[in-house]
Amino acid sequence: MCKKTIEDLLKRYDGVISVNVNVKRKEATVKYLTDRTNEEVIKAAIANAGYDANELAANPDVYKTLPKCCKKTEDGGGMPKK
Repeated sequence: MCKKTIEDLLKRYDGVISVNVNVKRKEATVKYLTDRTNEEVIKAAIANAGYDANELAANPDVYKTLPKCCKKTEDGGGMPKK
């Protein structure tokens, strides 16, 4: 769910060519046109969606509304163990 949310969100930004979120590694790879957007805009979009983006902390109000599977393990979240 988190992967799809972040990928769909960033694909809507002008200049974003591709997005790939690796949930296990907790990272996103974003290819974008530097004349249309930049790293700070992308990080702000991720943080405003409720997720940490490098040194930019997640919006706490939005983070609270995320599904349990999208929250940090220290907050009781994460994927259920199989």
